[in-house]
Amino acid sequence: MMIIDGHTHVSSRVFKQSDTGIEFDWNDLSRWLLSAPENKCVVMPVISQFCDSVPLNMEMFSELENFPQKNRVLPFLWMHPTQLKEDHFKKLSFSGFKLHPSISQETIDVNEKMLGLCEKHKKPILVHCGRNEKSRIDYVLNINERYPNLDFVCAHLGGLATDLVVRAFKKISEASYLNNIFLDTSGCPYPKLIKKAVEILGADRIIFGTDRPFHDYKVSLYSIKCCNFDRETEQNILSGNLSRIIG
Repeated sequence: MMIIDGHTHVSSRVFKQSDTGIEFDWNDLSRWLLSAPENKCVVMPVISQFCDSVPLNMEMFSELENFPQKNRVLPFLWMHPTQLKEDHFKKLSFSGFKLHPSISQETIDVNEKMLGLCEKHKKPILVHCGRNEKSRIDYVLNINERYPNLDFVCAHLGGLATDLVVRAFKKISEASYLNNIFLDTSGCPYPKLIKKAVEILGADRIIFGTDRPFHDYKVSLYSIKCCNFDRETEQNILSGNLSRIIG
């Protein structure tokens, strides 16, 4: 069964903590891909609040050119939305865009240029959802109907922490939204929450992700296996749904 990890970061020069073991570099990615020849992986750089995110992305794309398994890598741009330009869509071949509202200090709804460009070029947006108020799923639910041709993947089941995931489920249940809202499973070790996400949104809108190096791949995959989904549902979550939205 093919697996696509929909949420992985390759350590960049703004994130080097090898003394703690919290790192995931190109060699680590290569070993994982060699261990499972069918698998693929979404890859992004790591950026910080005050960094110039453009060169970090250019560095990643340069390194990707020399990566032996580059045909199995699905690169995502992760840059501050104020730095995103039309030229990036013309000059770079990438599968999606990541927004981390609490790092970039901007909620998704105020970034009409970014939203318009991603919709125009059919690039899904992976949106970090977490404890910071700017990262609440509410902002996605408030604007997704204005962008019917743009897919939103809300990371960490829409909340990351258990209480926020439960809150996100409540907001989704109460909201009016199009079928362009997806949730990824990164950072969630609780099968009951993943099963609840499938119950609320459907098996065709849940995407497997790990958030490496910040969370463990084997634990993330085990959480899916513990759900005891039927084969079709599991395959959709592990690869089919993401394959469909990135074409």
